[in-house]
Amino acid sequence: MANTSETIAEIDIFLDKYALKKSTLTPHDLINYIEDKWHQADDEKYKIHQASIFIGRMINEYIKLKDYNNMKRWLDIMNLHSLSQNHPDYINNYYSGECCLECGNEEKALEYFHLSYTENPEYIFTRAPFCFEFFNKHLKNPKELPDREQDNDDYNTISLKDWQLFFKEKEESIEYIILDDDSDEIEEPSIEHNNGIQYLQNNQTAILESILSELLNKYPKLQEIYDYPQDEKEDFMPDISEIKGFANLLSPGVIYITSVFKDNIPYIGYLFSCSWDAEHGLGIMTYKNQIIEIGGADTAFSTWSAEEDLNKN
Repeated sequence: MANTSETIAEIDIFLDKYALKKSTLTPHDLINYIEDKWHQADDEKYKIHQASIFIGRMINEYIKLKDYNNMKRWLDIMNLHSLSQNHPDYINNYYSGECCLECGNEEKALEYFHLSYTENPEYIFTRAPFCFEFFNKHLKNPKELPDREQDNDDYNTISLKDWQLFFKEKEESIEYIILDDDSDEIEEPSIEHNNGIQYLQNNQTAILESILSELLNKYPKLQEIYDYPQDEKEDFMPDISEIKGFANLLSPGVIYITSVFKDNIPYIGYLFSCSWDAEHGLGIMTYKNQIIEIGGADTAFSTWSAEEDLNKN
C-alpha cells in the first residue's frame, strides 16, 4: 500500500498541473487519475483535510457529467471522512440533496431534503435558493418565501486588448477595484482615479512590457526561492529568456486603483495568477509604467510600498 500522505500530495500536484494554462489534461484524465490514486491510499486518507477537498472535486466532476451513480458513490465516500462525521446529520443530508438535485435526480434530492428538514426545519432555507425553492414546492404547507433580490454581479472592468492578446485570454476586460486611503473598496472614483484608469487604457502596452521586463529580471531569484524539483520545474517554473515566456505562466486577475496619488495620477496594483504559486499569486505595485514592487498578492492592494515611494520624492 502506498504511503497515504505521499499519495495525497501527488494528487495535489496533479491538480496544480491540471490548472495550468498550458495544460492539455482533460476532465477524464483528472477523474481517472484521482480514482486510481484514491484506491492506492489506505484509510488514513479519511483523516487528511486535503483529501476531503479531493472528494468534493470528484463529486463536482461527476455532477458536470450528470453521472449520478459515480457522484453518489463519492458522496458515500465523503460521509466516511472525519470532517463529515463532525457535521450534524441535517448538514450532510442537505449537501447530499443539493448534489443529487444538481445531478438531475429530483426524487433522491427530495428524500435528502426531507431528512434535513425533519431535523432542522430552518437550515435548508438559509442555503442555495434553487434548493429551497424546489423543496418548498413539495411541502404540504409551503413556506412563504420573500422575493429574491436581483443578484448584483456588476463590477468595474477595463478593456485591455493588448493584454488579452498577449496572455491569450478569452475576455478582453479585466476587473478593477478602486481603493480608499485605508485600502477599502469604494464605488465612486475621483478625478485622480479616473486619470489613472485613462492612463492605463492609453499606455497598456508600455505598462505590460515594464511589468514583464522587471519580472524577467527577478525571475531567476524567484526560481531559487520556490526551488521546484527538476521533475516539476518545467511545468510550474520553467527557465525563460524572453518576456513572451510569461504568456503561459500568468493570467491577469484584478487591478487595484489606489488613493495614493502623485501629480494627480494614482499608484496602481496588479494581481496575477501564476503557475508557480497558485495559492498566493503575484502582486505588482506601479506608478504609471514604473515598477515599485513585485511580491505576493497583497503587494497589489497594500499601499505601503506606494506611500514609501511617494515619500521619497
